Amino acid sequence: MATRETAYDEPARGAGLAGVLEILRRRRALAVVPFVFVLTAATALAFFLPSLWTARALILVNRQQIPETFVRPTVTTDLEARLLTLSHEILSRPRLQKIIQDYRLYPHLRSSHTPDQIVDRMRKDIRLELRSEDERIRRDTRSIAFAVAYTATDPRIAAMVTNTLASLYSQENMKLRERQAVGATEFFEAQLRDVRQRLVEQERKVAEYKERHLGELPEQRDTNLRTLERLQQQLQLAHENNRRANERRQFITQSLAEIDQTSGLANAGGSGPNVTPADTAAARLTLLRQELAEMRTKYNDRYPDVIALREQVRVLEAKVGAEGAAALPRQAKAAPAARKDGKELRVAPQNPYVQSLMQQLDQATVDAKTTAAEIAAFNQEIKTYQRRIENTPKREQELALISRDYETTREQFRSLLAKRGEADMAADLEQRQKGEQFRIIEPAMLPERPAGPNRLRLLLVGLALALGASGLAVVLAEQVDTSFRRVDDVRTALPLPVLSAIPRITTERDRLRSLRQRRLATAALAVGLLVVAGSSFAVAHNNQSLVSMLTATETTAKR
Repeated sequence: MATRETAYDEPARGAGLAGVLEILRRRRALAVVPFVFVLTAATALAFFLPSLWTARALILVNRQQIPETFVRPTVTTDLEARLLTLSHEILSRPRLQKIIQDYRLYPHLRSSHTPDQIVDRMRKDIRLELRSEDERIRRDTRSIAFAVAYTATDPRIAAMVTNTLASLYSQENMKLRERQAVGATEFFEAQLRDVRQRLVEQERKVAEYKERHLGELPEQRDTNLRTLERLQQQLQLAHENNRRANERRQFITQSLAEIDQTSGLANAGGSGPNVTPADTAAARLTLLRQELAEMRTKYNDRYPDVIALREQVRVLEAKVGAEGAAALPRQAKAAPAARKDGKELRVAPQNPYVQSLMQQLDQATVDAKTTAAEIAAFNQEIKTYQRRIENTPKREQELALISRDYETTREQFRSLLAKRGEADMAADLEQRQKGEQFRIIEPAMLPERPAGPNRLRLLLVGLALALGASGLAVVLAEQVDTSFRRVDDVRTALPLPVLSAIPRITTERDRLRSLRQRRLATAALAVGLLVVAGSSFAVAHNNQSLVSMLTATETTAKR
């Protein structure tokens, strides 16, 4: 029976290592092509990618030189938060554009990228690294450090840019702390002005209230009580004096009345004073006039008692005038008449005893009036102080409401004044550069080895990918190829007997055609390799982004 043309008799080798080797021998050309292409691409990338150099500057954060128990700093944010603020300031577009122009960075990107894209690229090349593992830093518990790193294709440029960035961090930290300290001082000063104005206004209100209610204030309660007690004692004494003066006056008046009753009798035996009717009338007239004058101080002239008393005075004046004219013409002429306005005009009696009684009566009247005026004054003062004492609880409550806001404002003013003093000291501390500082302890030097790429690692990865591509091509070819390679395959696939196997016959023409095909394949392979190498060069030349990505991937893999 005829078999397929491609079938020929081959010894059975099994499905183990011998089978794999047989497949590789038969598919060696197909296995070599992807292996060479992939390895060439990986090798070209490894050699054509630019080297990136990373320079680092170590900055030590020196704590405040004066202990914080004496001068409290106004900047209390932690280092990470402050570095974030400083980074926003330093990595701003104007600053980075100035650095790019000064050092002529990224010349190959200027034609194909916008300025913002170039600035973003530079931001990606700058890194901040907190350091805590350094032995020098661990020895000083009051200090910490961080590193500024910059990556570039030129190690010299990387070192210069890194030192520039480190200087900017040190300068901007000093400016930031000084601005915050001065800002805190200005803030407290503005708050003090407002609180001082409120305090003055509240002090004015308290002073006006105390002046308006002087004498009724809580702190004057004890004084008012003592004064009220003293006034009551004086009032009792005045009442006693007034009572005595009135009793003395009443006694003298009775004496004069008795003299008036006995004035018509003769002074027999010298048993009494020689008092004439004129003297008695003059004394009674004086008493009535005094009583009329005192009553007029209380009532008007139309008051009935005033009218009656005034009529008695008129009658008695007429009597005194008649008796005086009869007895002593000269004295009656010399005695002044009473004025029409009712003011007191004394008709002086001639008897010494009556004159003495009249003087005593005048003194008793004056004492009675004086003590009465004192009693009225004391009563008025007592009422005043009683009203003050009664109003003291009310004033105390009102004053407490006013003083509460005043005390709160005063305490706030004192607190702000103390804080302003601390802010002034902190600002002076920053201006004298005694506060926390960034000190560059290790400036950036020329890096000794590039940060990336790791060319040996890339070659190994390329070799692994080439082997994988070669094996994948062979497996796919074997899966697609359905030709029979052995007689056993034919017997297995077809239920027909195999009579014989015809070996492959190669003629001269077949040999020449095979040689021509090999040459064409070699030429195509060479051209393909050149294309792959050129493409790899185009992709890898000055491709810092790819190097950065590969370096970051390697760093992540190590971690």
